[in-house]
Amino acid sequence: MKAELAYAALPLCYNTSVMAIIEAFLDDFGSVTVNVSHLYYGGHIDGFYLCNADGYCKDCLIRNVEERETDVRYNLTIPAEYEFGKKYILHESHGQHTVLKNRFIVRSKQFDRLFSYDGEDLGCSYTPSSSSFALWAPTANSVLLKTIEKNTVHVYAMNRTDRGVWRCKVPSDLKHALYVYLVERNGEVVQTVDPYALSSNANSEMSAVIDRSEIESIQDYPLKTVMHSACDAVIYECNVRDMTSSTMSGTAEHGTFAALSQSGTAWKGYPTGLDYLTSLGITHVQLMPVTDFATVDEEHPGRGYNWGYDPIQIISLEGSYSSNPRDPYARMKEFRQLCCRLHERNIRINLDLVLNHMYDVSSAAFDKVLPYYYFRYNESGYLSNGSYCGNDLDSLRPMMRSYFIHAVRTLMQLYGIDGFRFDLMGILDIDTVNAIAACAREIKPDAMIYGEGWNMPTSMPDQLKATIENQGMMDNVGYFNDYFRDVVKGKTSDDQKYDQGYLTGNLNMAFDMCSALSANALTDPYFQRFNSPCKSINALETHDNATVWDKMHACCENETREVRQKRQKMMIACTLFAQGVPFLHQGEEYAGTKADNSNSYNAGDSINGMNYERMVTNRHILEYTKRCIALRREHSAFRLGSSSEMHRRVHFVIVDGSMVTYRMDASEDDPEGLMLCINPSVNMHLLHTEESYEILFDEEGLPQSGSTKEIQVPACSVIVCRSSEDK
Repeated sequence: MKAELAYAALPLCYNTSVMAIIEAFLDDFGSVTVNVSHLYYGGHIDGFYLCNADGYCKDCLIRNVEERETDVRYNLTIPAEYEFGKKYILHESHGQHTVLKNRFIVRSKQFDRLFSYDGEDLGCSYTPSSSSFALWAPTANSVLLKTIEKNTVHVYAMNRTDRGVWRCKVPSDLKHALYVYLVERNGEVVQTVDPYALSSNANSEMSAVIDRSEIESIQDYPLKTVMHSACDAVIYECNVRDMTSSTMSGTAEHGTFAALSQSGTAWKGYPTGLDYLTSLGITHVQLMPVTDFATVDEEHPGRGYNWGYDPIQIISLEGSYSSNPRDPYARMKEFRQLCCRLHERNIRINLDLVLNHMYDVSSAAFDKVLPYYYFRYNESGYLSNGSYCGNDLDSLRPMMRSYFIHAVRTLMQLYGIDGFRFDLMGILDIDTVNAIAACAREIKPDAMIYGEGWNMPTSMPDQLKATIENQGMMDNVGYFNDYFRDVVKGKTSDDQKYDQGYLTGNLNMAFDMCSALSANALTDPYFQRFNSPCKSINALETHDNATVWDKMHACCENETREVRQKRQKMMIACTLFAQGVPFLHQGEEYAGTKADNSNSYNAGDSINGMNYERMVTNRHILEYTKRCIALRREHSAFRLGSSSEMHRRVHFVIVDGSMVTYRMDASEDDPEGLMLCINPSVNMHLLHTEESYEILFDEEGLPQSGSTKEIQVPACSVIVCRSSEDK
């Protein structure tokens, strides 16, 4: 009677999907987990049986019962005849029933053996006579394809084929059609875009059928320089919107792919936009995310701002960067045009790709198509949150890994991309990152693959993570070097903003500076963390955290603006003259500021946009940066590609306990020996040498005539000398 009264107290029209009175999950082959609320007969069930629409009806065996705080958990064994693709209903002894949902069974090795698919035809394949659609959805009961063309809607039933791939071929020209899938799974029908789609309409409402030949017909240009190793790169990080968001950019429109493709733009006689990037002398532009992100209304981009680390699609491009977000072809053509223009200027393109999480699990196409598969779960059955964004994508899943490889291949083939930077790369596993690197280098042998190798608390053993600590297991992968960053400028986080590095005034870090300048690729007595200098991405600032200039507001607050400008120059010089891979963030070259905003991901154009007026004001720092870039590219001694060569040629001496001299000896292939003198103190140093040197680069970045054995190193300066005897 007590149980009946409890049940009678419930609303007669209660919705089990909302109140979860009874839920059933297929968690392994032959194994079902059932949760029954205490509100329903005290959670006590005498028996269960399983049915489907084909007349199948079998009893289930109760293996175990667990009393919990709010419900009772039953572990059942079900008959082996279970078939994926069919809808099963679990009935219980009191007369209620619920849909049996496929849950953690999709994460089993047996599921992978049955359904992992290695074909290259997922997504939509277009020809003028027909378009073929293929969706991997092994647990779906049915899938419908809905197309819209010229305001006409058609719905087609898709056929289930081998390995859980649903297919449909439409025998007409769908060149400008939009489409979605209607997927029935786990007792409900959901509408979703195609995770493999090449493009979509505004705000990701529908995927688009794309004729790739229209995009690929836009002429690309061969690059003029050869990359012998990653150390030949000079990377410049920028944001498509930020580069032209201001009217100072002089572009016809602002904040788009097309705006950044324009040439001949200037502010007060100085180049902006594309011409500005060209003027720097960099080898690579690293574009912050350009694939589809969630929190900017693509039809009204001026009403919002975001860097783009909130992905909603991984292959389809962001519509707010397009001149016409409703036209799926426009964003593709305009981005392809931008990439071709950069290649024409001999600048390679690295894309910042977010493969560690999605903006929202429930709205992600991955989860709509196949729940519980693509996202990582912890041992308690909850979503892993090592990204601190609410979810982690699970690169250990075979189809997730193959999707990432497919995405990289597609972006390289469609747009000519030259490399990738991966956000929170430590969320990914080693095998996946190696597979991505192999794929990219198969397409372009000099492709760059690098990312943030921090050890994030994702639900994966540390030995599997693509972290800095595991760099020895990834030969062709680079990592942002936080040791370099922290030694050179000081710690980065807000609670450590007063912390000084070697070049911001902590002269006790002179020996640590030697390790930083060697890309942490030399052994004792220096701190080694990489087995190759090509793995060290040397960045003092990125889009994250405070800019170098804003950092000095705190750690160098008692110094004059003139001294801080000298320190800014020193840090730029040491970034570009250190061994490893130099990385500059937009604005660093003119002491850019974000008004002390250390997390400006949504702070808008006024904070994040390129400040071309400040560029003009601090022109001397910009010109100094250009000379640093030119000198690095001129002398291969700054770009040693192996640790063994560094051991032979690179040497350090600390003078007067505070000044670092950094020498690169001549070799058979490089007859010029170079020496850097780095003096972050507020006093001038005089260095006496046994051999004569000529000054290639003084405190202003200019050469001086003649040679000397007494090298004056002004306060807060970097001097580059060349041995006169080696010349």
